[in-house]
Amino acid sequence: MRIGATAAADPTARTAALLDARAAALAARKAAQEQPVETAAYLVCACGPERYGLPLAAVSGIDPGRPCTALPNAPPALRGITAVAGLIVSVLDLAACLGLDRAQDEAGGGHMVSLRAQDPPVALMVDRAVGIARIDAGLAQPSDRGALGRTPLLGYAPPGSDRTGDVDEGFSLIDLPALIARFMT
Repeated sequence: MRIGATAAADPTARTAALLDARAAALAARKAAQEQPVETAAYLVCACGPERYGLPLAAVSGIDPGRPCTALPNAPPALRGITAVAGLIVSVLDLAACLGLDRAQDEAGGGHMVSLRAQDPPVALMVDRAVGIARIDAGLAQPSDRGALGRTPLLGYAPPGSDRTGDVDEGFSLIDLPALIARFMT
């Protein structure tokens, strides 16, 4: 029913027309809100007070931290090597790779994040695996790659950007190929 002069004469008809118009407006608004949004999944890890996101597609597993065999003349960020599932894996300390102070001792502790499709196999030591966050894919594709300097950071997911609601804090997005290339070449 149309809201107009004829509906004004009958209060019941006017009320019904107003309710119908409001229901149609709410239905249209809800349909517009339900547009699918492309998301990207990240494993959020803690390094001291900082939070960093690793692309979940690049993670093959998470294990408790373990001692590593040190390698002579290795950079400080390379903790050493260890065996994971029968493979010898190079272990990088994520905090040291990013120039942060190490919160965990060298003997172990924290979590070891094994990475997929690396040759040689690589794992990252972190203080703690916090959880999995799904963020808008646009946050993972910065428009200006040079804005963050030569660091292996892609961008930043602000607090509340996790669409699952599991990770409340904001976190920096790690560019894994750039990070690994600095220490494994």
